[in-house]
Amino acid sequence: MQARLNKLTFKLHEQRDKMTPSLELRRKYIETSYLNQIRGEKEMIQSRIDRLSPGVRKTFLASRLQKLNAALNK
Repeated sequence: MQARLNKLTFKLHEQRDKMTPSLELRRKYIETSYLNQIRGEKEMIQSRIDRLSPGVRKTFLASRLQKLNAALNK
């Protein structure tokens, strides 16, 4: 019984060692994708702000742009 438990434990450790780089790559990909999405939204908002006349929508987009800049600077 103890031998089977040790063998199972060894297999789990071996699998974890194989999966760790994959998880790290996935985490980096998700972070990069999130930052690219924020940058794209920021550029879209900036181009819309430039075309709008002063008003509520322009103020809202300007405040959203400030929040995106804060998120990118974290």
